[in-house]
Amino acid sequence: MSSWDEFYAEIEAEAKAEGPAAVRDLRAKELKYSLITSLIAGRRDLHLTQAQLAARAGVAQEEISRIERGRKSPTIDTYARIAAALGLQPQLRRRGSRARARVA
Repeated sequence: MSSWDEFYAEIEAEAKAEGPAAVRDLRAKELKYSLITSLIAGRRDLHLTQAQLAARAGVAQEEISRIERGRKSPTIDTYARIAAALGLQPQLRRRGSRARARVA
């Protein structure tokens, strides 16, 4: 097990000890960062700058920058615009089915 895995296991254990609300918050953060990571990977795979993606999606470049840095949570509409501009389709799966949230 890597030091990251150990660290994350500690975070999960702490959330479980705090109760259902803390676990729910942790799972929400996992989903958020999984979606953001998918957007970043999609943009990089297409060799697009943030400005180019912004033009394709009709979203300000500054907003894309804040989303990618985790400083802003996109609305579903904004996420959908960016994902569509990248040609991505969300595939949400139930926890434990090998993928938490993935954009293919």
